[in-house]
Order: sequence, then C-alpha cells, then structure tokens
Amino acid sequence: MTIIQGSLSEFSLPEIFQLLDQGQKTGILTVRDSQNLQSGKPSLRHIWLHSGRVVAAGDCLDNRGLARLIEQKGYITESSRPELERFVQENVLLGLNLKSLGILQPDQLKLLFGIQVLRQVCALFNVEVGQFRFSPISQLPKAEMTGLSLPATETTLMGLRSLKDWKGLENKLPEPSSTLFKIGSEPPHLRLDTSETQVWELADCSINLVKIAEQLHISIQKAQQIAFRLIVVGLVEEVPDIDGGIANKINNPDQEKESSAEVSCQVISSSERSEVSGSFLQSLVGFLRHSYNSTSD
Repeated sequence: MTIIQGSLSEFSLPEIFQLLDQGQKTGILTVRDSQNLQSGKPSLRHIWLHSGRVVAAGDCLDNRGLARLIEQKGYITESSRPELERFVQENVLLGLNLKSLGILQPDQLKLLFGIQVLRQVCALFNVEVGQFRFSPISQLPKAEMTGLSLPATETTLMGLRSLKDWKGLENKLPEPSSTLFKIGSEPPHLRLDTSETQVWELADCSINLVKIAEQLHISIQKAQQIAFRLIVVGLVEEVPDIDGGIANKINNPDQEKESSAEVSCQVISSSERSEVSGSFLQSLVGFLRHSYNSTSD
C-alpha cells in the first residue's frame, strides 16, 4: 500500500482534489490543521473517496459520525433507533438504507451530505499551515456514507463558491494581469454557474483578468477567485503577462497585446508547461498516474 503525504503550504486542497479525481483514487485523505493544535478544536479532518468521488467526511474514525449527525438533526425516533444501530454495526450504506425504510427523505439525505461533506471540505480551504496524507484503502466506512457522492473536482467547485474568507488562498490566485487559456475546445463537463461560464467563455488569451472584471462588471478579486476555481478543476490555465513591459514601449500597443497573448499561449501549450507547477506537483502527479495504472483500488 502506497501512501502520499506533504504540506498544504506547497499544495492546496483544491489541487489535491483535482489530482485524486483525475487518478480515480479510492482511499482516505487526512488533513491536519497545525494552526488549531492549541485551540481545542478538532485538528484532523478525514475525507473518504471512491474512484475519485468524495463519499464522506468527518473528524473521527469511529464509524459513527453520520449517525450522530442524523440524531442531531432529529431525524431518528426511538422506534427507528434500532434500525440505525443495526446498520452502523453491519457497516452498510447508512443513508440509503434508512431512506429505503422511509426513515429518511431524499431532501434530508441531500442536506446531510451537504453538511457532512461540503461544509467540512469548505472549512479546510482556509488551512494555511498543515499537512495532508492520502492512504489508498479498499474497505470504506459505509456507515459514514449517505450513498450520495460528487467528483472531487465538483466538490471543490461547490466548496469554493461558498467560501467567504479567501485569505488562505490569496497567494495562489492568478495575477490580475494574467490571461486565461482554455484546456480543450469542448464545453465544460462540470456544472458551472453563470459567472464561471462567462469567465470560461472569455478564456481565449485575448484579455487579462482586469479587462474580464470590467466586462462582467465584477471586482478584480471576484474575477481572480472565479479564475482560480476554473484553474484548479482543470478547465483553464493561467498565462502570465511576461511581456507587459515591452508592450508599453512600441507604437502599436494593441497589436503588441495581441502578439503577446499569442506568444504566451504558445509557451503555455508547449512541453515546458510541466515546469509551471514545480517539482512537488510533478512527483504527486507521477505517483497518482503510476499508482492507478499499477494497482487496483
């Protein structure tokens, strides 16, 4: 069994999710928030994935996190409690089995998944000082699972949309002077909201994020955040404005801007693109690809 671990200062949670999704990995991702070690709050979060899809999350490994949440929401009566306990002991899909008995309704199942998974994942996006560890496992804790799941990248999108404090990700946002480059010409396979779709459609290397913000009547910070979401789910890539100083010195700045964007796109599309993310990204991508090809989840 191969384990991968590292620092969140080197690699953000959205980037990790993207690679686990692409590698279709099954296992447990544990995130330790070093800043909370002295606060008395839980310092660990566990996220379970199956074939690259997030199926559950929690701060304990006792197999009772979802059961406690169901009880806290008041969905269990005294008459239905024995069924809940039986499913936990048998380690079967707790959410779907309770739904099959009429104890849980479909909208309650969706709410439980949102609280258990999306809320906890979203909270982890602000972890600036911490470590992560991914361990492939074959037996998942089914009693922690509602039966619902989302691709890890789509979980990232939904979590980042609801993120209010972007402080922990500020240093990873694309520069306002950068342009965006679409990866592929087909429409996105992920469900994008209106603003994400608008930014994706403008990702043709012709205008930078400042101009995109002006055109869409949003703040530059908002444009950066939307662009970051599209970047970490693999829909666009950032093209740095490396020729900005030269463009101001020629007689035809509009022509130079077009030329600069074209050159930048050619550079980012070349074989040197792999150098953008650094050695840590390369090693992690290599691990996921080789591990998926050589082992069975």
